[in-house]
Amino acid sequence: MTATAADADTSDFRAPFVGFLPGYLAESQRTAPGRPNEDIYNAMVAERWTALLNSTASSDEALVHTFLERHPSLLPGCLTVDGDSGHSPFPMAVISKPKLPGLSDREPDFMWIACHSSEVFPVLIEIETPHKKWFYGDRAEIHSDLTHAQGQLAEWRAWFNRGYNREAFIDQYELGPFMGGRKLSPRYVLVYGRSSNYAGFPRRQQKRAELERQDERLMSFDRLSTAKRSVLYSCVRKTQDGYKVISVPPCLTILNSGDRYAAATGWDLALDQCPDMADLRREYLKEQLSLLIECPDAYVETHASGMRTLRPAWL
Repeated sequence: MTATAADADTSDFRAPFVGFLPGYLAESQRTAPGRPNEDIYNAMVAERWTALLNSTASSDEALVHTFLERHPSLLPGCLTVDGDSGHSPFPMAVISKPKLPGLSDREPDFMWIACHSSEVFPVLIEIETPHKKWFYGDRAEIHSDLTHAQGQLAEWRAWFNRGYNREAFIDQYELGPFMGGRKLSPRYVLVYGRSSNYAGFPRRQQKRAELERQDERLMSFDRLSTAKRSVLYSCVRKTQDGYKVISVPPCLTILNSGDRYAAATGWDLALDQCPDMADLRREYLKEQLSLLIECPDAYVETHASGMRTLRPAWL
């Protein structure tokens, strides 16, 4: 491929912005200020994601990272990697480039804080590129790039296995009330290469099946697809001042319970920076988020008997 062709290939995914979904704005405007059709969004994301993976542009890890920030529904683990949970992750978002206190080496690319009734699962995700190889040439010998990437997961595991670090983690990510006596159970995910590097090769598939440790999930980029209830989740960064929203998906849908959103700031700016979202929808979400953060019980009904109930709804 010539340099000119490669540049054109890359520009397709950078312009007009990373994560752009051609045609989605019209669909958003059609239903605004109501919720856009989730199935249409998922189909458009899947098509655009596949096109990115199949392009030379996907060799740029920063580009892939930004795409996933804008469409966090593609990232595994929001409902745990041990099976779908009925609980939402904290804080209704994936965390981009989370720091582990005292660990100066490379941080994870992303982290979900997922949970179920008895455990909280920090799901630490390492993103490589779809161009990395699992095996060398025609052999079933594990590629050194894969070994190096797994070593990163091992470093995070070692960090969590030092008991005092778990308390530091809970403090860093403001999880005290969220823990509620539950056990902290980290999980480690590596997203690496394409399945074509081992699919159809029995020896490679057998060896690949043995690579995963009990608390690890190794997957190719081909495995990433939109998750259930994923339209509810945004992307945040954890700073010294708390959680800051850095991007929202164009299909963002919110719940009518304000305590889920007060943990993060920056909603208005993130909404303004989501060009695939219709203006009417954007303004509606700003109004609703402001209401729910100021008055978390805005949609709670008080009955004559004094009983208070909340009928869950997606806004």
